[in-house]
Amino acid sequence: MEILFSVVIPVHNRAEQLLLTLTSFEKQINPQPFEVIVVNDSSTDHTIEVLNNYSTEAPYPFSIVSLENRKGPGAARNAGIQKAIGKYVIFCDADYLVLPNFIETHHHLHLKHEKAVVSGTPFCYKGIYSLYFPSFSAWEASIMKQSLKKTGLWKNSYFKASEITSVLTQKDIRNNFDKVYKTLSQYDGMDDSLRKEFYDLTVAPWLLFITRNVSVERSAFEKNGLFDERLIRGSGEDWELGYRLYRDGYQFVIIEKEIGYHQEHPNEYRKPFKTLVSFSRLVAERFGKEDPEIFLLSIWDSSDDLWKDIPIYKNIVRLFRYNTSDYNLEQMKYLLKKSCQKIL
Repeated sequence: MEILFSVVIPVHNRAEQLLLTLTSFEKQINPQPFEVIVVNDSSTDHTIEVLNNYSTEAPYPFSIVSLENRKGPGAARNAGIQKAIGKYVIFCDADYLVLPNFIETHHHLHLKHEKAVVSGTPFCYKGIYSLYFPSFSAWEASIMKQSLKKTGLWKNSYFKASEITSVLTQKDIRNNFDKVYKTLSQYDGMDDSLRKEFYDLTVAPWLLFITRNVSVERSAFEKNGLFDERLIRGSGEDWELGYRLYRDGYQFVIIEKEIGYHQEHPNEYRKPFKTLVSFSRLVAERFGKEDPEIFLLSIWDSSDDLWKDIPIYKNIVRLFRYNTSDYNLEQMKYLLKKSCQKIL
């Protein structure tokens, strides 16, 4: 059976979340032939034990690639791409639990659109509480309690837990998938104003290339190269590659519904593991000033730094592109301040 989709999942120390994500791929409806490749980025928890155990029960083609030294998700995804045999590559995160229509949705849109990047970005930030983490901050734990009390899944004993504690289990996903919907967070990680900006494909559509839930034909990497491994998590490694795909003529197609949920975890997990290579430095080196859209982006040091400012960034690009006098003075002042901080 010819593999059509290769799902590439990088992981570092997310054993419990990863196991639930892998189990959710067992529930795909009408799936085209797919494989799952997990790249273990030198985890120090029991991730490799979980992977080895799961490999004996996975009902779909499943393979493990292990990196001896931690290199970051860009390098891990590159290793997965090099292992992949599918016509299309789907990038998924270890903490992204997919819904039964996940692969079917990507397949439908690739059939409809040629030379396309298919992205679930506007609708992939809704969270679920699949696990309780003792390292949750007081605020994070309170939001989990508020969300789960509404569906009767909250237990006060979670506050006393000294280890990661399951709210969802493999058995739940296999036999009672409706329980997943009872663990939904009451908050969405993307507000309407930000979602509106992602929907505007006339300005920087390549910002949709966020590797939580995105797919593209594997041949795209043969022509445009892989992830730049100098960029570590949060420093724009996915957007930089998305920009190269955009320059090559790929259209960006939005999945206009939720086909997966982010498994909430402590915010401290987002910290980079080593000093970031500045996105601005790499942009200047690789692209110079040939395109204001990418060069302007270099004012921000990382994708995390830019996230809250995407509406401002896009408005300034519109100003450059359309030479309009209709601009927001406060946004221009903010941009000037960011620029001065960069120079000084």
